[in-house]
Amino acid sequence: MGIVEALIEQARRLPRADRQRVVEAVEDSLVEDTTIAPGTAEGPYERSLALAGTMHTAFTDVSTDKYKHLAAVYASQTDDV
Repeated sequence: MGIVEALIEQARRLPRADRQRVVEAVEDSLVEDTTIAPGTAEGPYERSLALAGTMHTAFTDVSTDKYKHLAAVYASQTDDV
């Protein structure tokens, strides 16, 4: 079992109040690790804005392959001319 899984398992055994403290500590540490100075973002999206750009996903969508899709569209248009 990895370190993260072990921590999660231990956190599950904690009383609710202690689990909440762990969650708050983790959230605070994530915000502090960003390059955005604390207090520069405001409102209900402060935490999300502070984390923007700090994570990565392997998920691809149309915008990831936009040039491939655009090439297909333009190629089909030039064939008709």
